[in-house]
Amino acid sequence: VAAPKVMTAQSAPLPPATALLAKYADAVGGPAYLAAKSVVMKGGMSMPAAGINATFELTQVSPNQMSMVTDIPGMGKIQAGYDGTTAWAMDPMQGARVLAGEELAQIQDESDRRAAVRAPEMFAAVETVSDTTMNAERCFLVKLTWKSGRESFDCYSAASGLVVASRSIQKTAMGDIPVVTLFSEYKKFGPVTVATKTVQEAMGTQQVLTIASVELGGDGVTITPPPAIQALAKPAR
Repeated sequence: VAAPKVMTAQSAPLPPATALLAKYADAVGGPAYLAAKSVVMKGGMSMPAAGINATFELTQVSPNQMSMVTDIPGMGKIQAGYDGTTAWAMDPMQGARVLAGEELAQIQDESDRRAAVRAPEMFAAVETVSDTTMNAERCFLVKLTWKSGRESFDCYSAASGLVVASRSIQKTAMGDIPVVTLFSEYKKFGPVTVATKTVQEAMGTQQVLTIASVELGGDGVTITPPPAIQALAKPAR
């Protein structure tokens, strides 16, 4: 009597991380995004648990400058930026700080225009680690090892190729903070596609960013450290 055949389920091989990054760059209009001299995004920020509603403006200037200003009524402005040389953070609680060490490396990565489209030259290694579900969508989790040495994870939608979630460790003045970010409501603004809703979950609280406008521009947009940062950054005589 022939032995019964045993069927074993073969899991499908995971798609290469390089292919997932390339599909994402294509889906968001990577070439147009990289070609723009400047990108200005405006929208709202809320922290529902704290009853905070604010506005923000994010400015990026090619190739590696960035400024983010969040204006919270009754509290003041929270600012962060990098002008290619000096990185800073300012808020009403901690005042002005020039960033160094891991905080500097993190903002340098985030300020580089290529990071937003996950250009392969930003990374020392990329690896697809699982077929999973995040943000209620099946996605492929990719471990990104940045050339700066830090690590983060993106989950790329199996259907659209867009990033639906990410995990990272944020370097802050208070130490390392694990952050989960959920991306949704992607919309086209001219030649680029942007997640207009971003939910950051950290330390048991949620921060929601909603993007209302995205402008791709030419020369003429500049990023300059605030006067308080310029004073701190001056070399001692």
